[in-house]
Amino acid sequence: MLRIHVVHQGGHHYYVNDLAPGRAEGTLVPGEDPGRWSGTGSDALGLRGRVEAGAFAEVLDGRDPRSGRPLSRHPGTDAAAGRVAGYDLVFAAPKSVSLLHLLAPPEIAAEVGAGHRSAVDEATDYLGRCAVGVRRTRNGQVALLASTGAVAGHFLHRTSRTLDPHLHTHAVTANVAQGVDGVWSAVDSRRVFAHARAAQAVYHARLRLELGDRIGATWEVPASGLGDVVGVAPTLRRLFSQRSAAIDEYEARRVGWSPGPSRSGGPARSKVAFHATRPDKDHHRTVDSLMAEWRERAADFGFDLGDLTRVVGPGRARRAGNEIDAERVRSRLGTLAGHRHTLGRRHLVAAVADASVSGTSARVVESVADRIGEASGPAIGSDRVDGHRGASAGVGRGSPPGEARWDANAVARAVDRLSAELISGPAPGGVRSADLGADAVDRGRLLLPDHRGRVTPVPGRVRVESWELGR
Repeated sequence: MLRIHVVHQGGHHYYVNDLAPGRAEGTLVPGEDPGRWSGTGSDALGLRGRVEAGAFAEVLDGRDPRSGRPLSRHPGTDAAAGRVAGYDLVFAAPKSVSLLHLLAPPEIAAEVGAGHRSAVDEATDYLGRCAVGVRRTRNGQVALLASTGAVAGHFLHRTSRTLDPHLHTHAVTANVAQGVDGVWSAVDSRRVFAHARAAQAVYHARLRLELGDRIGATWEVPASGLGDVVGVAPTLRRLFSQRSAAIDEYEARRVGWSPGPSRSGGPARSKVAFHATRPDKDHHRTVDSLMAEWRERAADFGFDLGDLTRVVGPGRARRAGNEIDAERVRSRLGTLAGHRHTLGRRHLVAAVADASVSGTSARVVESVADRIGEASGPAIGSDRVDGHRGASAGVGRGSPPGEARWDANAVARAVDRLSAELISGPAPGGVRSADLGADAVDRGRLLLPDHRGRVTPVPGRVRVESWELGR
């Protein structure tokens, strides 16, 4: 799950000053970690390694931490609360992953934590390339420009406000970015919010890939793309989901409320319920005392936490990796086409990432999304995520300023065509170029050749070969 919250001036204290006690740096499962700098924009300001409170406060105030000079002459503002200092992108792991990280043996916990970090890095890198941009206005004309990347601090936390296991990272992105024209200014925030759904899908696809590779985990993934590790019982997940239970109870008490679906496929929950049930975090509990309490709670309800070790390994024997289910892609894009006249590149990215049950990388996701875009015909312009059309279409791969968009029906037809172009398998000596084009298909499932042009058909699944993932 990905939530985005606005950070106002002075909001840096929560991240750098309010760490929970019990942090044991150097151990496998510490408490809340000190932050670390992330993003190419941070590199441009000489910010690397551990986040220090002073430098973090400076960049959130829109100043260069080295010289103190303002980075933006026209900082972003929020009419109700003054200057917007940044955006807190909260990447939350599925509950099954949180339980593995905090209640499984240390060796498993460490691998799960590392997989989560890699997935967050992948998703924030996608946002840095495709969503963290700037706007320029001249003579009444608005131009959307790419930036050199995000200036962000990543803060990894492991508990919810109800002190349940809850592995999540606050990727706090400053509201300043350097445009490709060399000028620093406020971030074009509407693009960040527009790409949130795609970034969430990229995070979960990479997380599934990482845990499959690291511990051999298998996944149960609904249409929403928010899956859980097979082997972590749903009843155990609910036992440690007090925050969700409180929100659901609050909503159930509202007159006329019924639990309908949200955009992400889960139960709909209002912002009112989220904030009304949000307790203050208890900073007097140590990690050790919490872990003892969690184990006791599980035992009281008849759960043997030793069973969590059973999630390790089952996926390794049958794992092909980098598989994309074209039926899921078709279904998701078909649903979107029923509600929208046009689809942007970010919609294709989200649909493809959601369709990778065993997980994949952003590189593969974007390659397949771009192939679908190419098969949909010429882009009809740049995506109007900020209410204005960009100066150029920006249809190329990794061209975030004016995201390409296509007629929704053309996209649906393109996916149908790609899925209908069946091949019977590799011909002697390899697949014929006429069969390949840029993609091949096996039994209605899209196949992307590897960097040598080879395709390995996998019945019922997309098999994507990528040099980037060769370990």
